[in-house]
Amino acid sequence: MSRSTIMLGLLAAALVAVPQGADAQSRPQTRDGFFIGFGVGGGTFGCSVCGTEREGSLTGHLKLGGTVSPRLLLGVESSAWTKEEGGVRLTHGNVSALAQFYPSATAGFYLSGGVGLSRLAVDVSGGGGTVTVTENGLGLTAGLGYDVRLGTNFSLTPYGLFGWGDFEGGSADTFQLGLGVTWH
Repeated sequence: MSRSTIMLGLLAAALVAVPQGADAQSRPQTRDGFFIGFGVGGGTFGCSVCGTEREGSLTGHLKLGGTVSPRLLLGVESSAWTKEEGGVRLTHGNVSALAQFYPSATAGFYLSGGVGLSRLAVDVSGGGGTVTVTENGLGLTAGLGYDVRLGTNFSLTPYGLFGWGDFEGGSADTFQLGLGVTWH
């Protein structure tokens, strides 16, 4: 069973476990002031000039910012995918201005998007040293998630995030499924 399949199953299980009824009312979704969140998971990487199938590995993200309204958060988000094999590490990441929109001011489901910088790096280790080749370009992100409220200002957040980068000579993208925590 692939890591992506396992992560998709974990995301589905977390969404099914979302509090409903009286329990949801006892922990209403409130968003005010500063927010910060981070998460880890698994995901896949692909690129337009690689000529290979998508690669699976570990992913992570960090986001922080401020609340504009109970339905809109603005901030910055950083996400990355990385894999090491045979002394070669491949990393793709995005740093973006973030807009996170909640269709309902009282529910936990959100959609997110961002624009910023994307970076693709290859590190080759051997002979007592490391050679790094990097490429920077325009980056876009799109995601969704659900804040499962566990306390007044604390949520468990299953999420999915897509990151894309445009580089000279091609493009690269990552898709991640993960589980994070968020403080509002």
